Amino acid sequence: GCQCGHIRYILAGEPTSPHFCHCRMCQRLIGAPVVAWVNFPISSFKYEGAEASLYRSSKNIQRGFCPKCGSSIFALEDEDEFICITITTLDYPNMIAPEYDSYKETSPSWMNLAPLNTKQEAI
Repeated sequence: GCQCGHIRYILAGEPTSPHFCHCRMCQRLIGAPVVAWVNFPISSFKYEGAEASLYRSSKNIQRGFCPKCGSSIFALEDEDEFICITITTLDYPNMIAPEYDSYKETSPSWMNLAPLNTKQEAI
């Protein structure tokens, strides 16, 4: 679900195509240089409570986000049988690891730099 808990969802079925997307549309959508996505059958996606707000980001794609906290939840291509979920909105994001990169050529040049600070702070 989303950061504030307003949006919760249930998925079933086999996840497919877990990947990192570096495209400019995803970068602007999330506000980060890369987004981790995974596909599930659209028929298995069910809301628990509130539904996501939709934004048509391109001719054939809508993005679902929380209207309260702004968390990005999914991308949905018109007439597709899959819903593309942001992996980090899953309750157990460690269970699905991205297997490939898409649009890596649009990733910022500084993405390959070593971390500036290795100290991890509590959130």
